[in-house]
Formats: sequence, structure tokens, C-alpha cells
Amino acid sequence: MKLQTMHGEFDIEVYGSIIKVVLRGGFNDIGAKALAVELKNNVKAYQHAPFTIMMNLLAFDGGTPEVFAESESFNAWLNNTNMVAKALIFTSPALIAIERILVKSKAPQNIRYFDNEDDAQIWLHEYIDEFHSKLA
Repeated sequence: MKLQTMHGEFDIEVYGSIIKVVLRGGFNDIGAKALAVELKNNVKAYQHAPFTIMMNLLAFDGGTPEVFAESESFNAWLNNTNMVAKALIFTSPALIAIERILVKSKAPQNIRYFDNEDDAQIWLHEYIDEFHSKLA
């Protein structure tokens, strides 16, 4: 699903146990809420099965304070799902710092930061494989 508005642009694709999200541009509350709705729908489709999220934020230009409030609310909801790992692809130390300070609900999540999708995807696949082998 691809949504392009004046409020930020995002793509969401699902590959097996990975929900891949790409953000582009600057976001406001309208774009952030639209993203949260679509992500929740994708998460609910797993019907309590374990899944991972890969968020590519390389073209994310930031957002209004409401964006980070929406992210806080979404991540609090996400903490009650079967997400087992999240890879965030960021290269801006400033945005990483802002995100860590303003979205405290991410603290209990299994998050790793990457500078490219390939490494993030390898880590997510390895993590989900290890997770499944522990259940076997």
C-alpha cells in the first residue's frame, strides 16, 4: 500500500514475517495517523503470529510534535502485540536522539538501528528464525 499526501508519504509491504515501511518527506499528525491505521491493519492480519517490522527512515525529513505523540501512542499499542523485533534504518543521529526521547514506549521493544535495508533484513530473518527454533 502506498499513500502520498502533503502530510508525508509512506509505503507498506509485507514479506513473510516482515512488515516493511518506508517513510519519505515531512510528516504531520494527519500523515502519522494514516500510517498508524495502515500499520495496525497489517499487524492485525498476523492474528497473534510473531512478526517483525523494518522501518526505512532514510528519506524521512522529520515531523511535527504531533507525529511523535502519534508514534508514542502507536508503539504503546504495538507493545501488546507479538512483534518480536524491529529494525530502524536511520542515518541521522539527531533524528535517532529525538525519536528515543519523544517515543518512550519503544523502550521495551527489541530494536536495532541500521544504515541500510540489507543488513536490517538479514538481522530480522535471523532473529525470527531463532525465535521459531526456540518455540520448536
